[in-house]
This record gives sequence, structure tokens and C-alpha cells, in this order.
Amino acid sequence: MRGYLAYLRAAIQVGVVYRLGFLFTVIGNVLYMIIAYFLWRSIYAGKTELNGLTFDQAFLYIALGSTVFILLKTYADWGMAQEIRDGTISICLAKPIDYQLYTLFTTVGFSSTSLVTVTLPTVLMLAFVFRINAGIGPGYLLFPVSLALAFLISFHFDYLVGLTAFYTESIWGISTSKDIIISVLSGALLPLQFFPEAVQRILMVLPFQAIYFTPLMMVTKPDQSVSVFLPQLGIQALWVLATYAACRLFYNRAIKVLRVAGG
Repeated sequence: MRGYLAYLRAAIQVGVVYRLGFLFTVIGNVLYMIIAYFLWRSIYAGKTELNGLTFDQAFLYIALGSTVFILLKTYADWGMAQEIRDGTISICLAKPIDYQLYTLFTTVGFSSTSLVTVTLPTVLMLAFVFRINAGIGPGYLLFPVSLALAFLISFHFDYLVGLTAFYTESIWGISTSKDIIISVLSGALLPLQFFPEAVQRILMVLPFQAIYFTPLMMVTKPDQSVSVFLPQLGIQALWVLATYAACRLFYNRAIKVLRVAGG
């Protein structure tokens, strides 16, 4: 485990180097929050509630959703594709490490910099600038657990797409399609309550809602009973196990077709 922590520290150090990139990310996120605030103010004009959400709840969901999207975008698929193209994956496979764990700890390192530079400032702005109040409840305590499970599911999807590079080398089309599908069907762009009921029932049985909708609703409506949140965490845990198993099975097949021309 100590060796994987070294990869995590290295990823954090690399992430800290690109300060200008994070600065533009923070500025872009602040502008998005300001635009979203006035947009949803106009949507809620004369209304106290829409689809079971107050303005504060809807704006909190949208604003926090943008930062969670940055946090959960692991880019593991792009990193794996690059390692396959330039042949450096042969170095990783020659070491006595688990390639999936190595990739996971590396992405956790990069994401932890986003947590400090993007997510925390956004939370402070929501509390002290926009003065959003969604209530108090157990949802806040369970949110970090739900977010960690959501990160693992998101990572597993990215890892699965990265494994396709063993066959295709280029993953641009596959990765872009994956991002679009998850963004639309997971509730990352819009709370699922704003979808038609028939569509909601379909989306709730898919794994994508466990990535964004579940953790965001724990913060949006934190005052619900623990008995409401625990089954949601259970569903997330099941999807973590299912996607992990899919990653292992696909890796065992994909590694057999690996061809390294560089390195």
C-alpha cells in the first residue's frame, strides 16, 4: 500500500504545479454559478417550489453539481490511452503492482487538488455569498461517504473506457459518448425531478444516477430520515462492486491483446 501512496503524492505534486489551470477552472466555475443563480431566479419567479424543490435547493444542486462534476471527472481513460500509445504502460505492468489500483491512486491524487481548489471554495461561496440554506440533517454527514462511492463508480466507468484503448488505441469517440451519456442520465446537469416521471423510473434503475444524483440529493435535502439515505448508499455500494467486477473481467481479456510499440 505504501507504494500506491507514493503514486498518490506524486499526482498531487504534479497537480499543484499547474496553478494557472486551476485558477481558470475556479474563475469559470464562479462565472457559471453567477449565471446559474440569475437563470434559476427567473425560472422560480413567482414560485416557491418546482417539482418538489425550492429555489435554494435547486440552485444548491446545480451549483454544487458543477464542482462535483469536476471532482469526479477522473480522466483515467485518457491517461491509460496515453500510456498505451507511448508504451509506458509496459513499465507499469513490469512492476509488482496492480494496474487498476495504480490508476485509482493516481486519479485520487489529481482529484484531491480539485477538492481543495474548486469544491471547498464553491461551498464557502454558497454559504457566505449566495447564503443558500437547505436545512440541517444527517444528509451532510453521509454526503462524504456517498461522494466517495460515486467517485469509485465514476472511476470504474473511466477505467472501462480506458481498457478499450487496448483494442482501439484512440478512445476519443468512446470517451466523449460516455461523458455525454453520464452527464445527461446521471442528473449532473439537471435534477432528475425535472424529467418526466416515466423517464425518472428508468433513470433510477441505471447506475448513472448513483454518480451524481444520489450524493447531490443528500445535500439538497439533508433533513430526510437516515432510513431514506441508507438504501441509497446500499445501491451505490452494489454498483461499485458490479463495476469493479466488470473492470476485472474486461482487464483479463484486454491485456491479452496489448501490443507495445514504444516505451
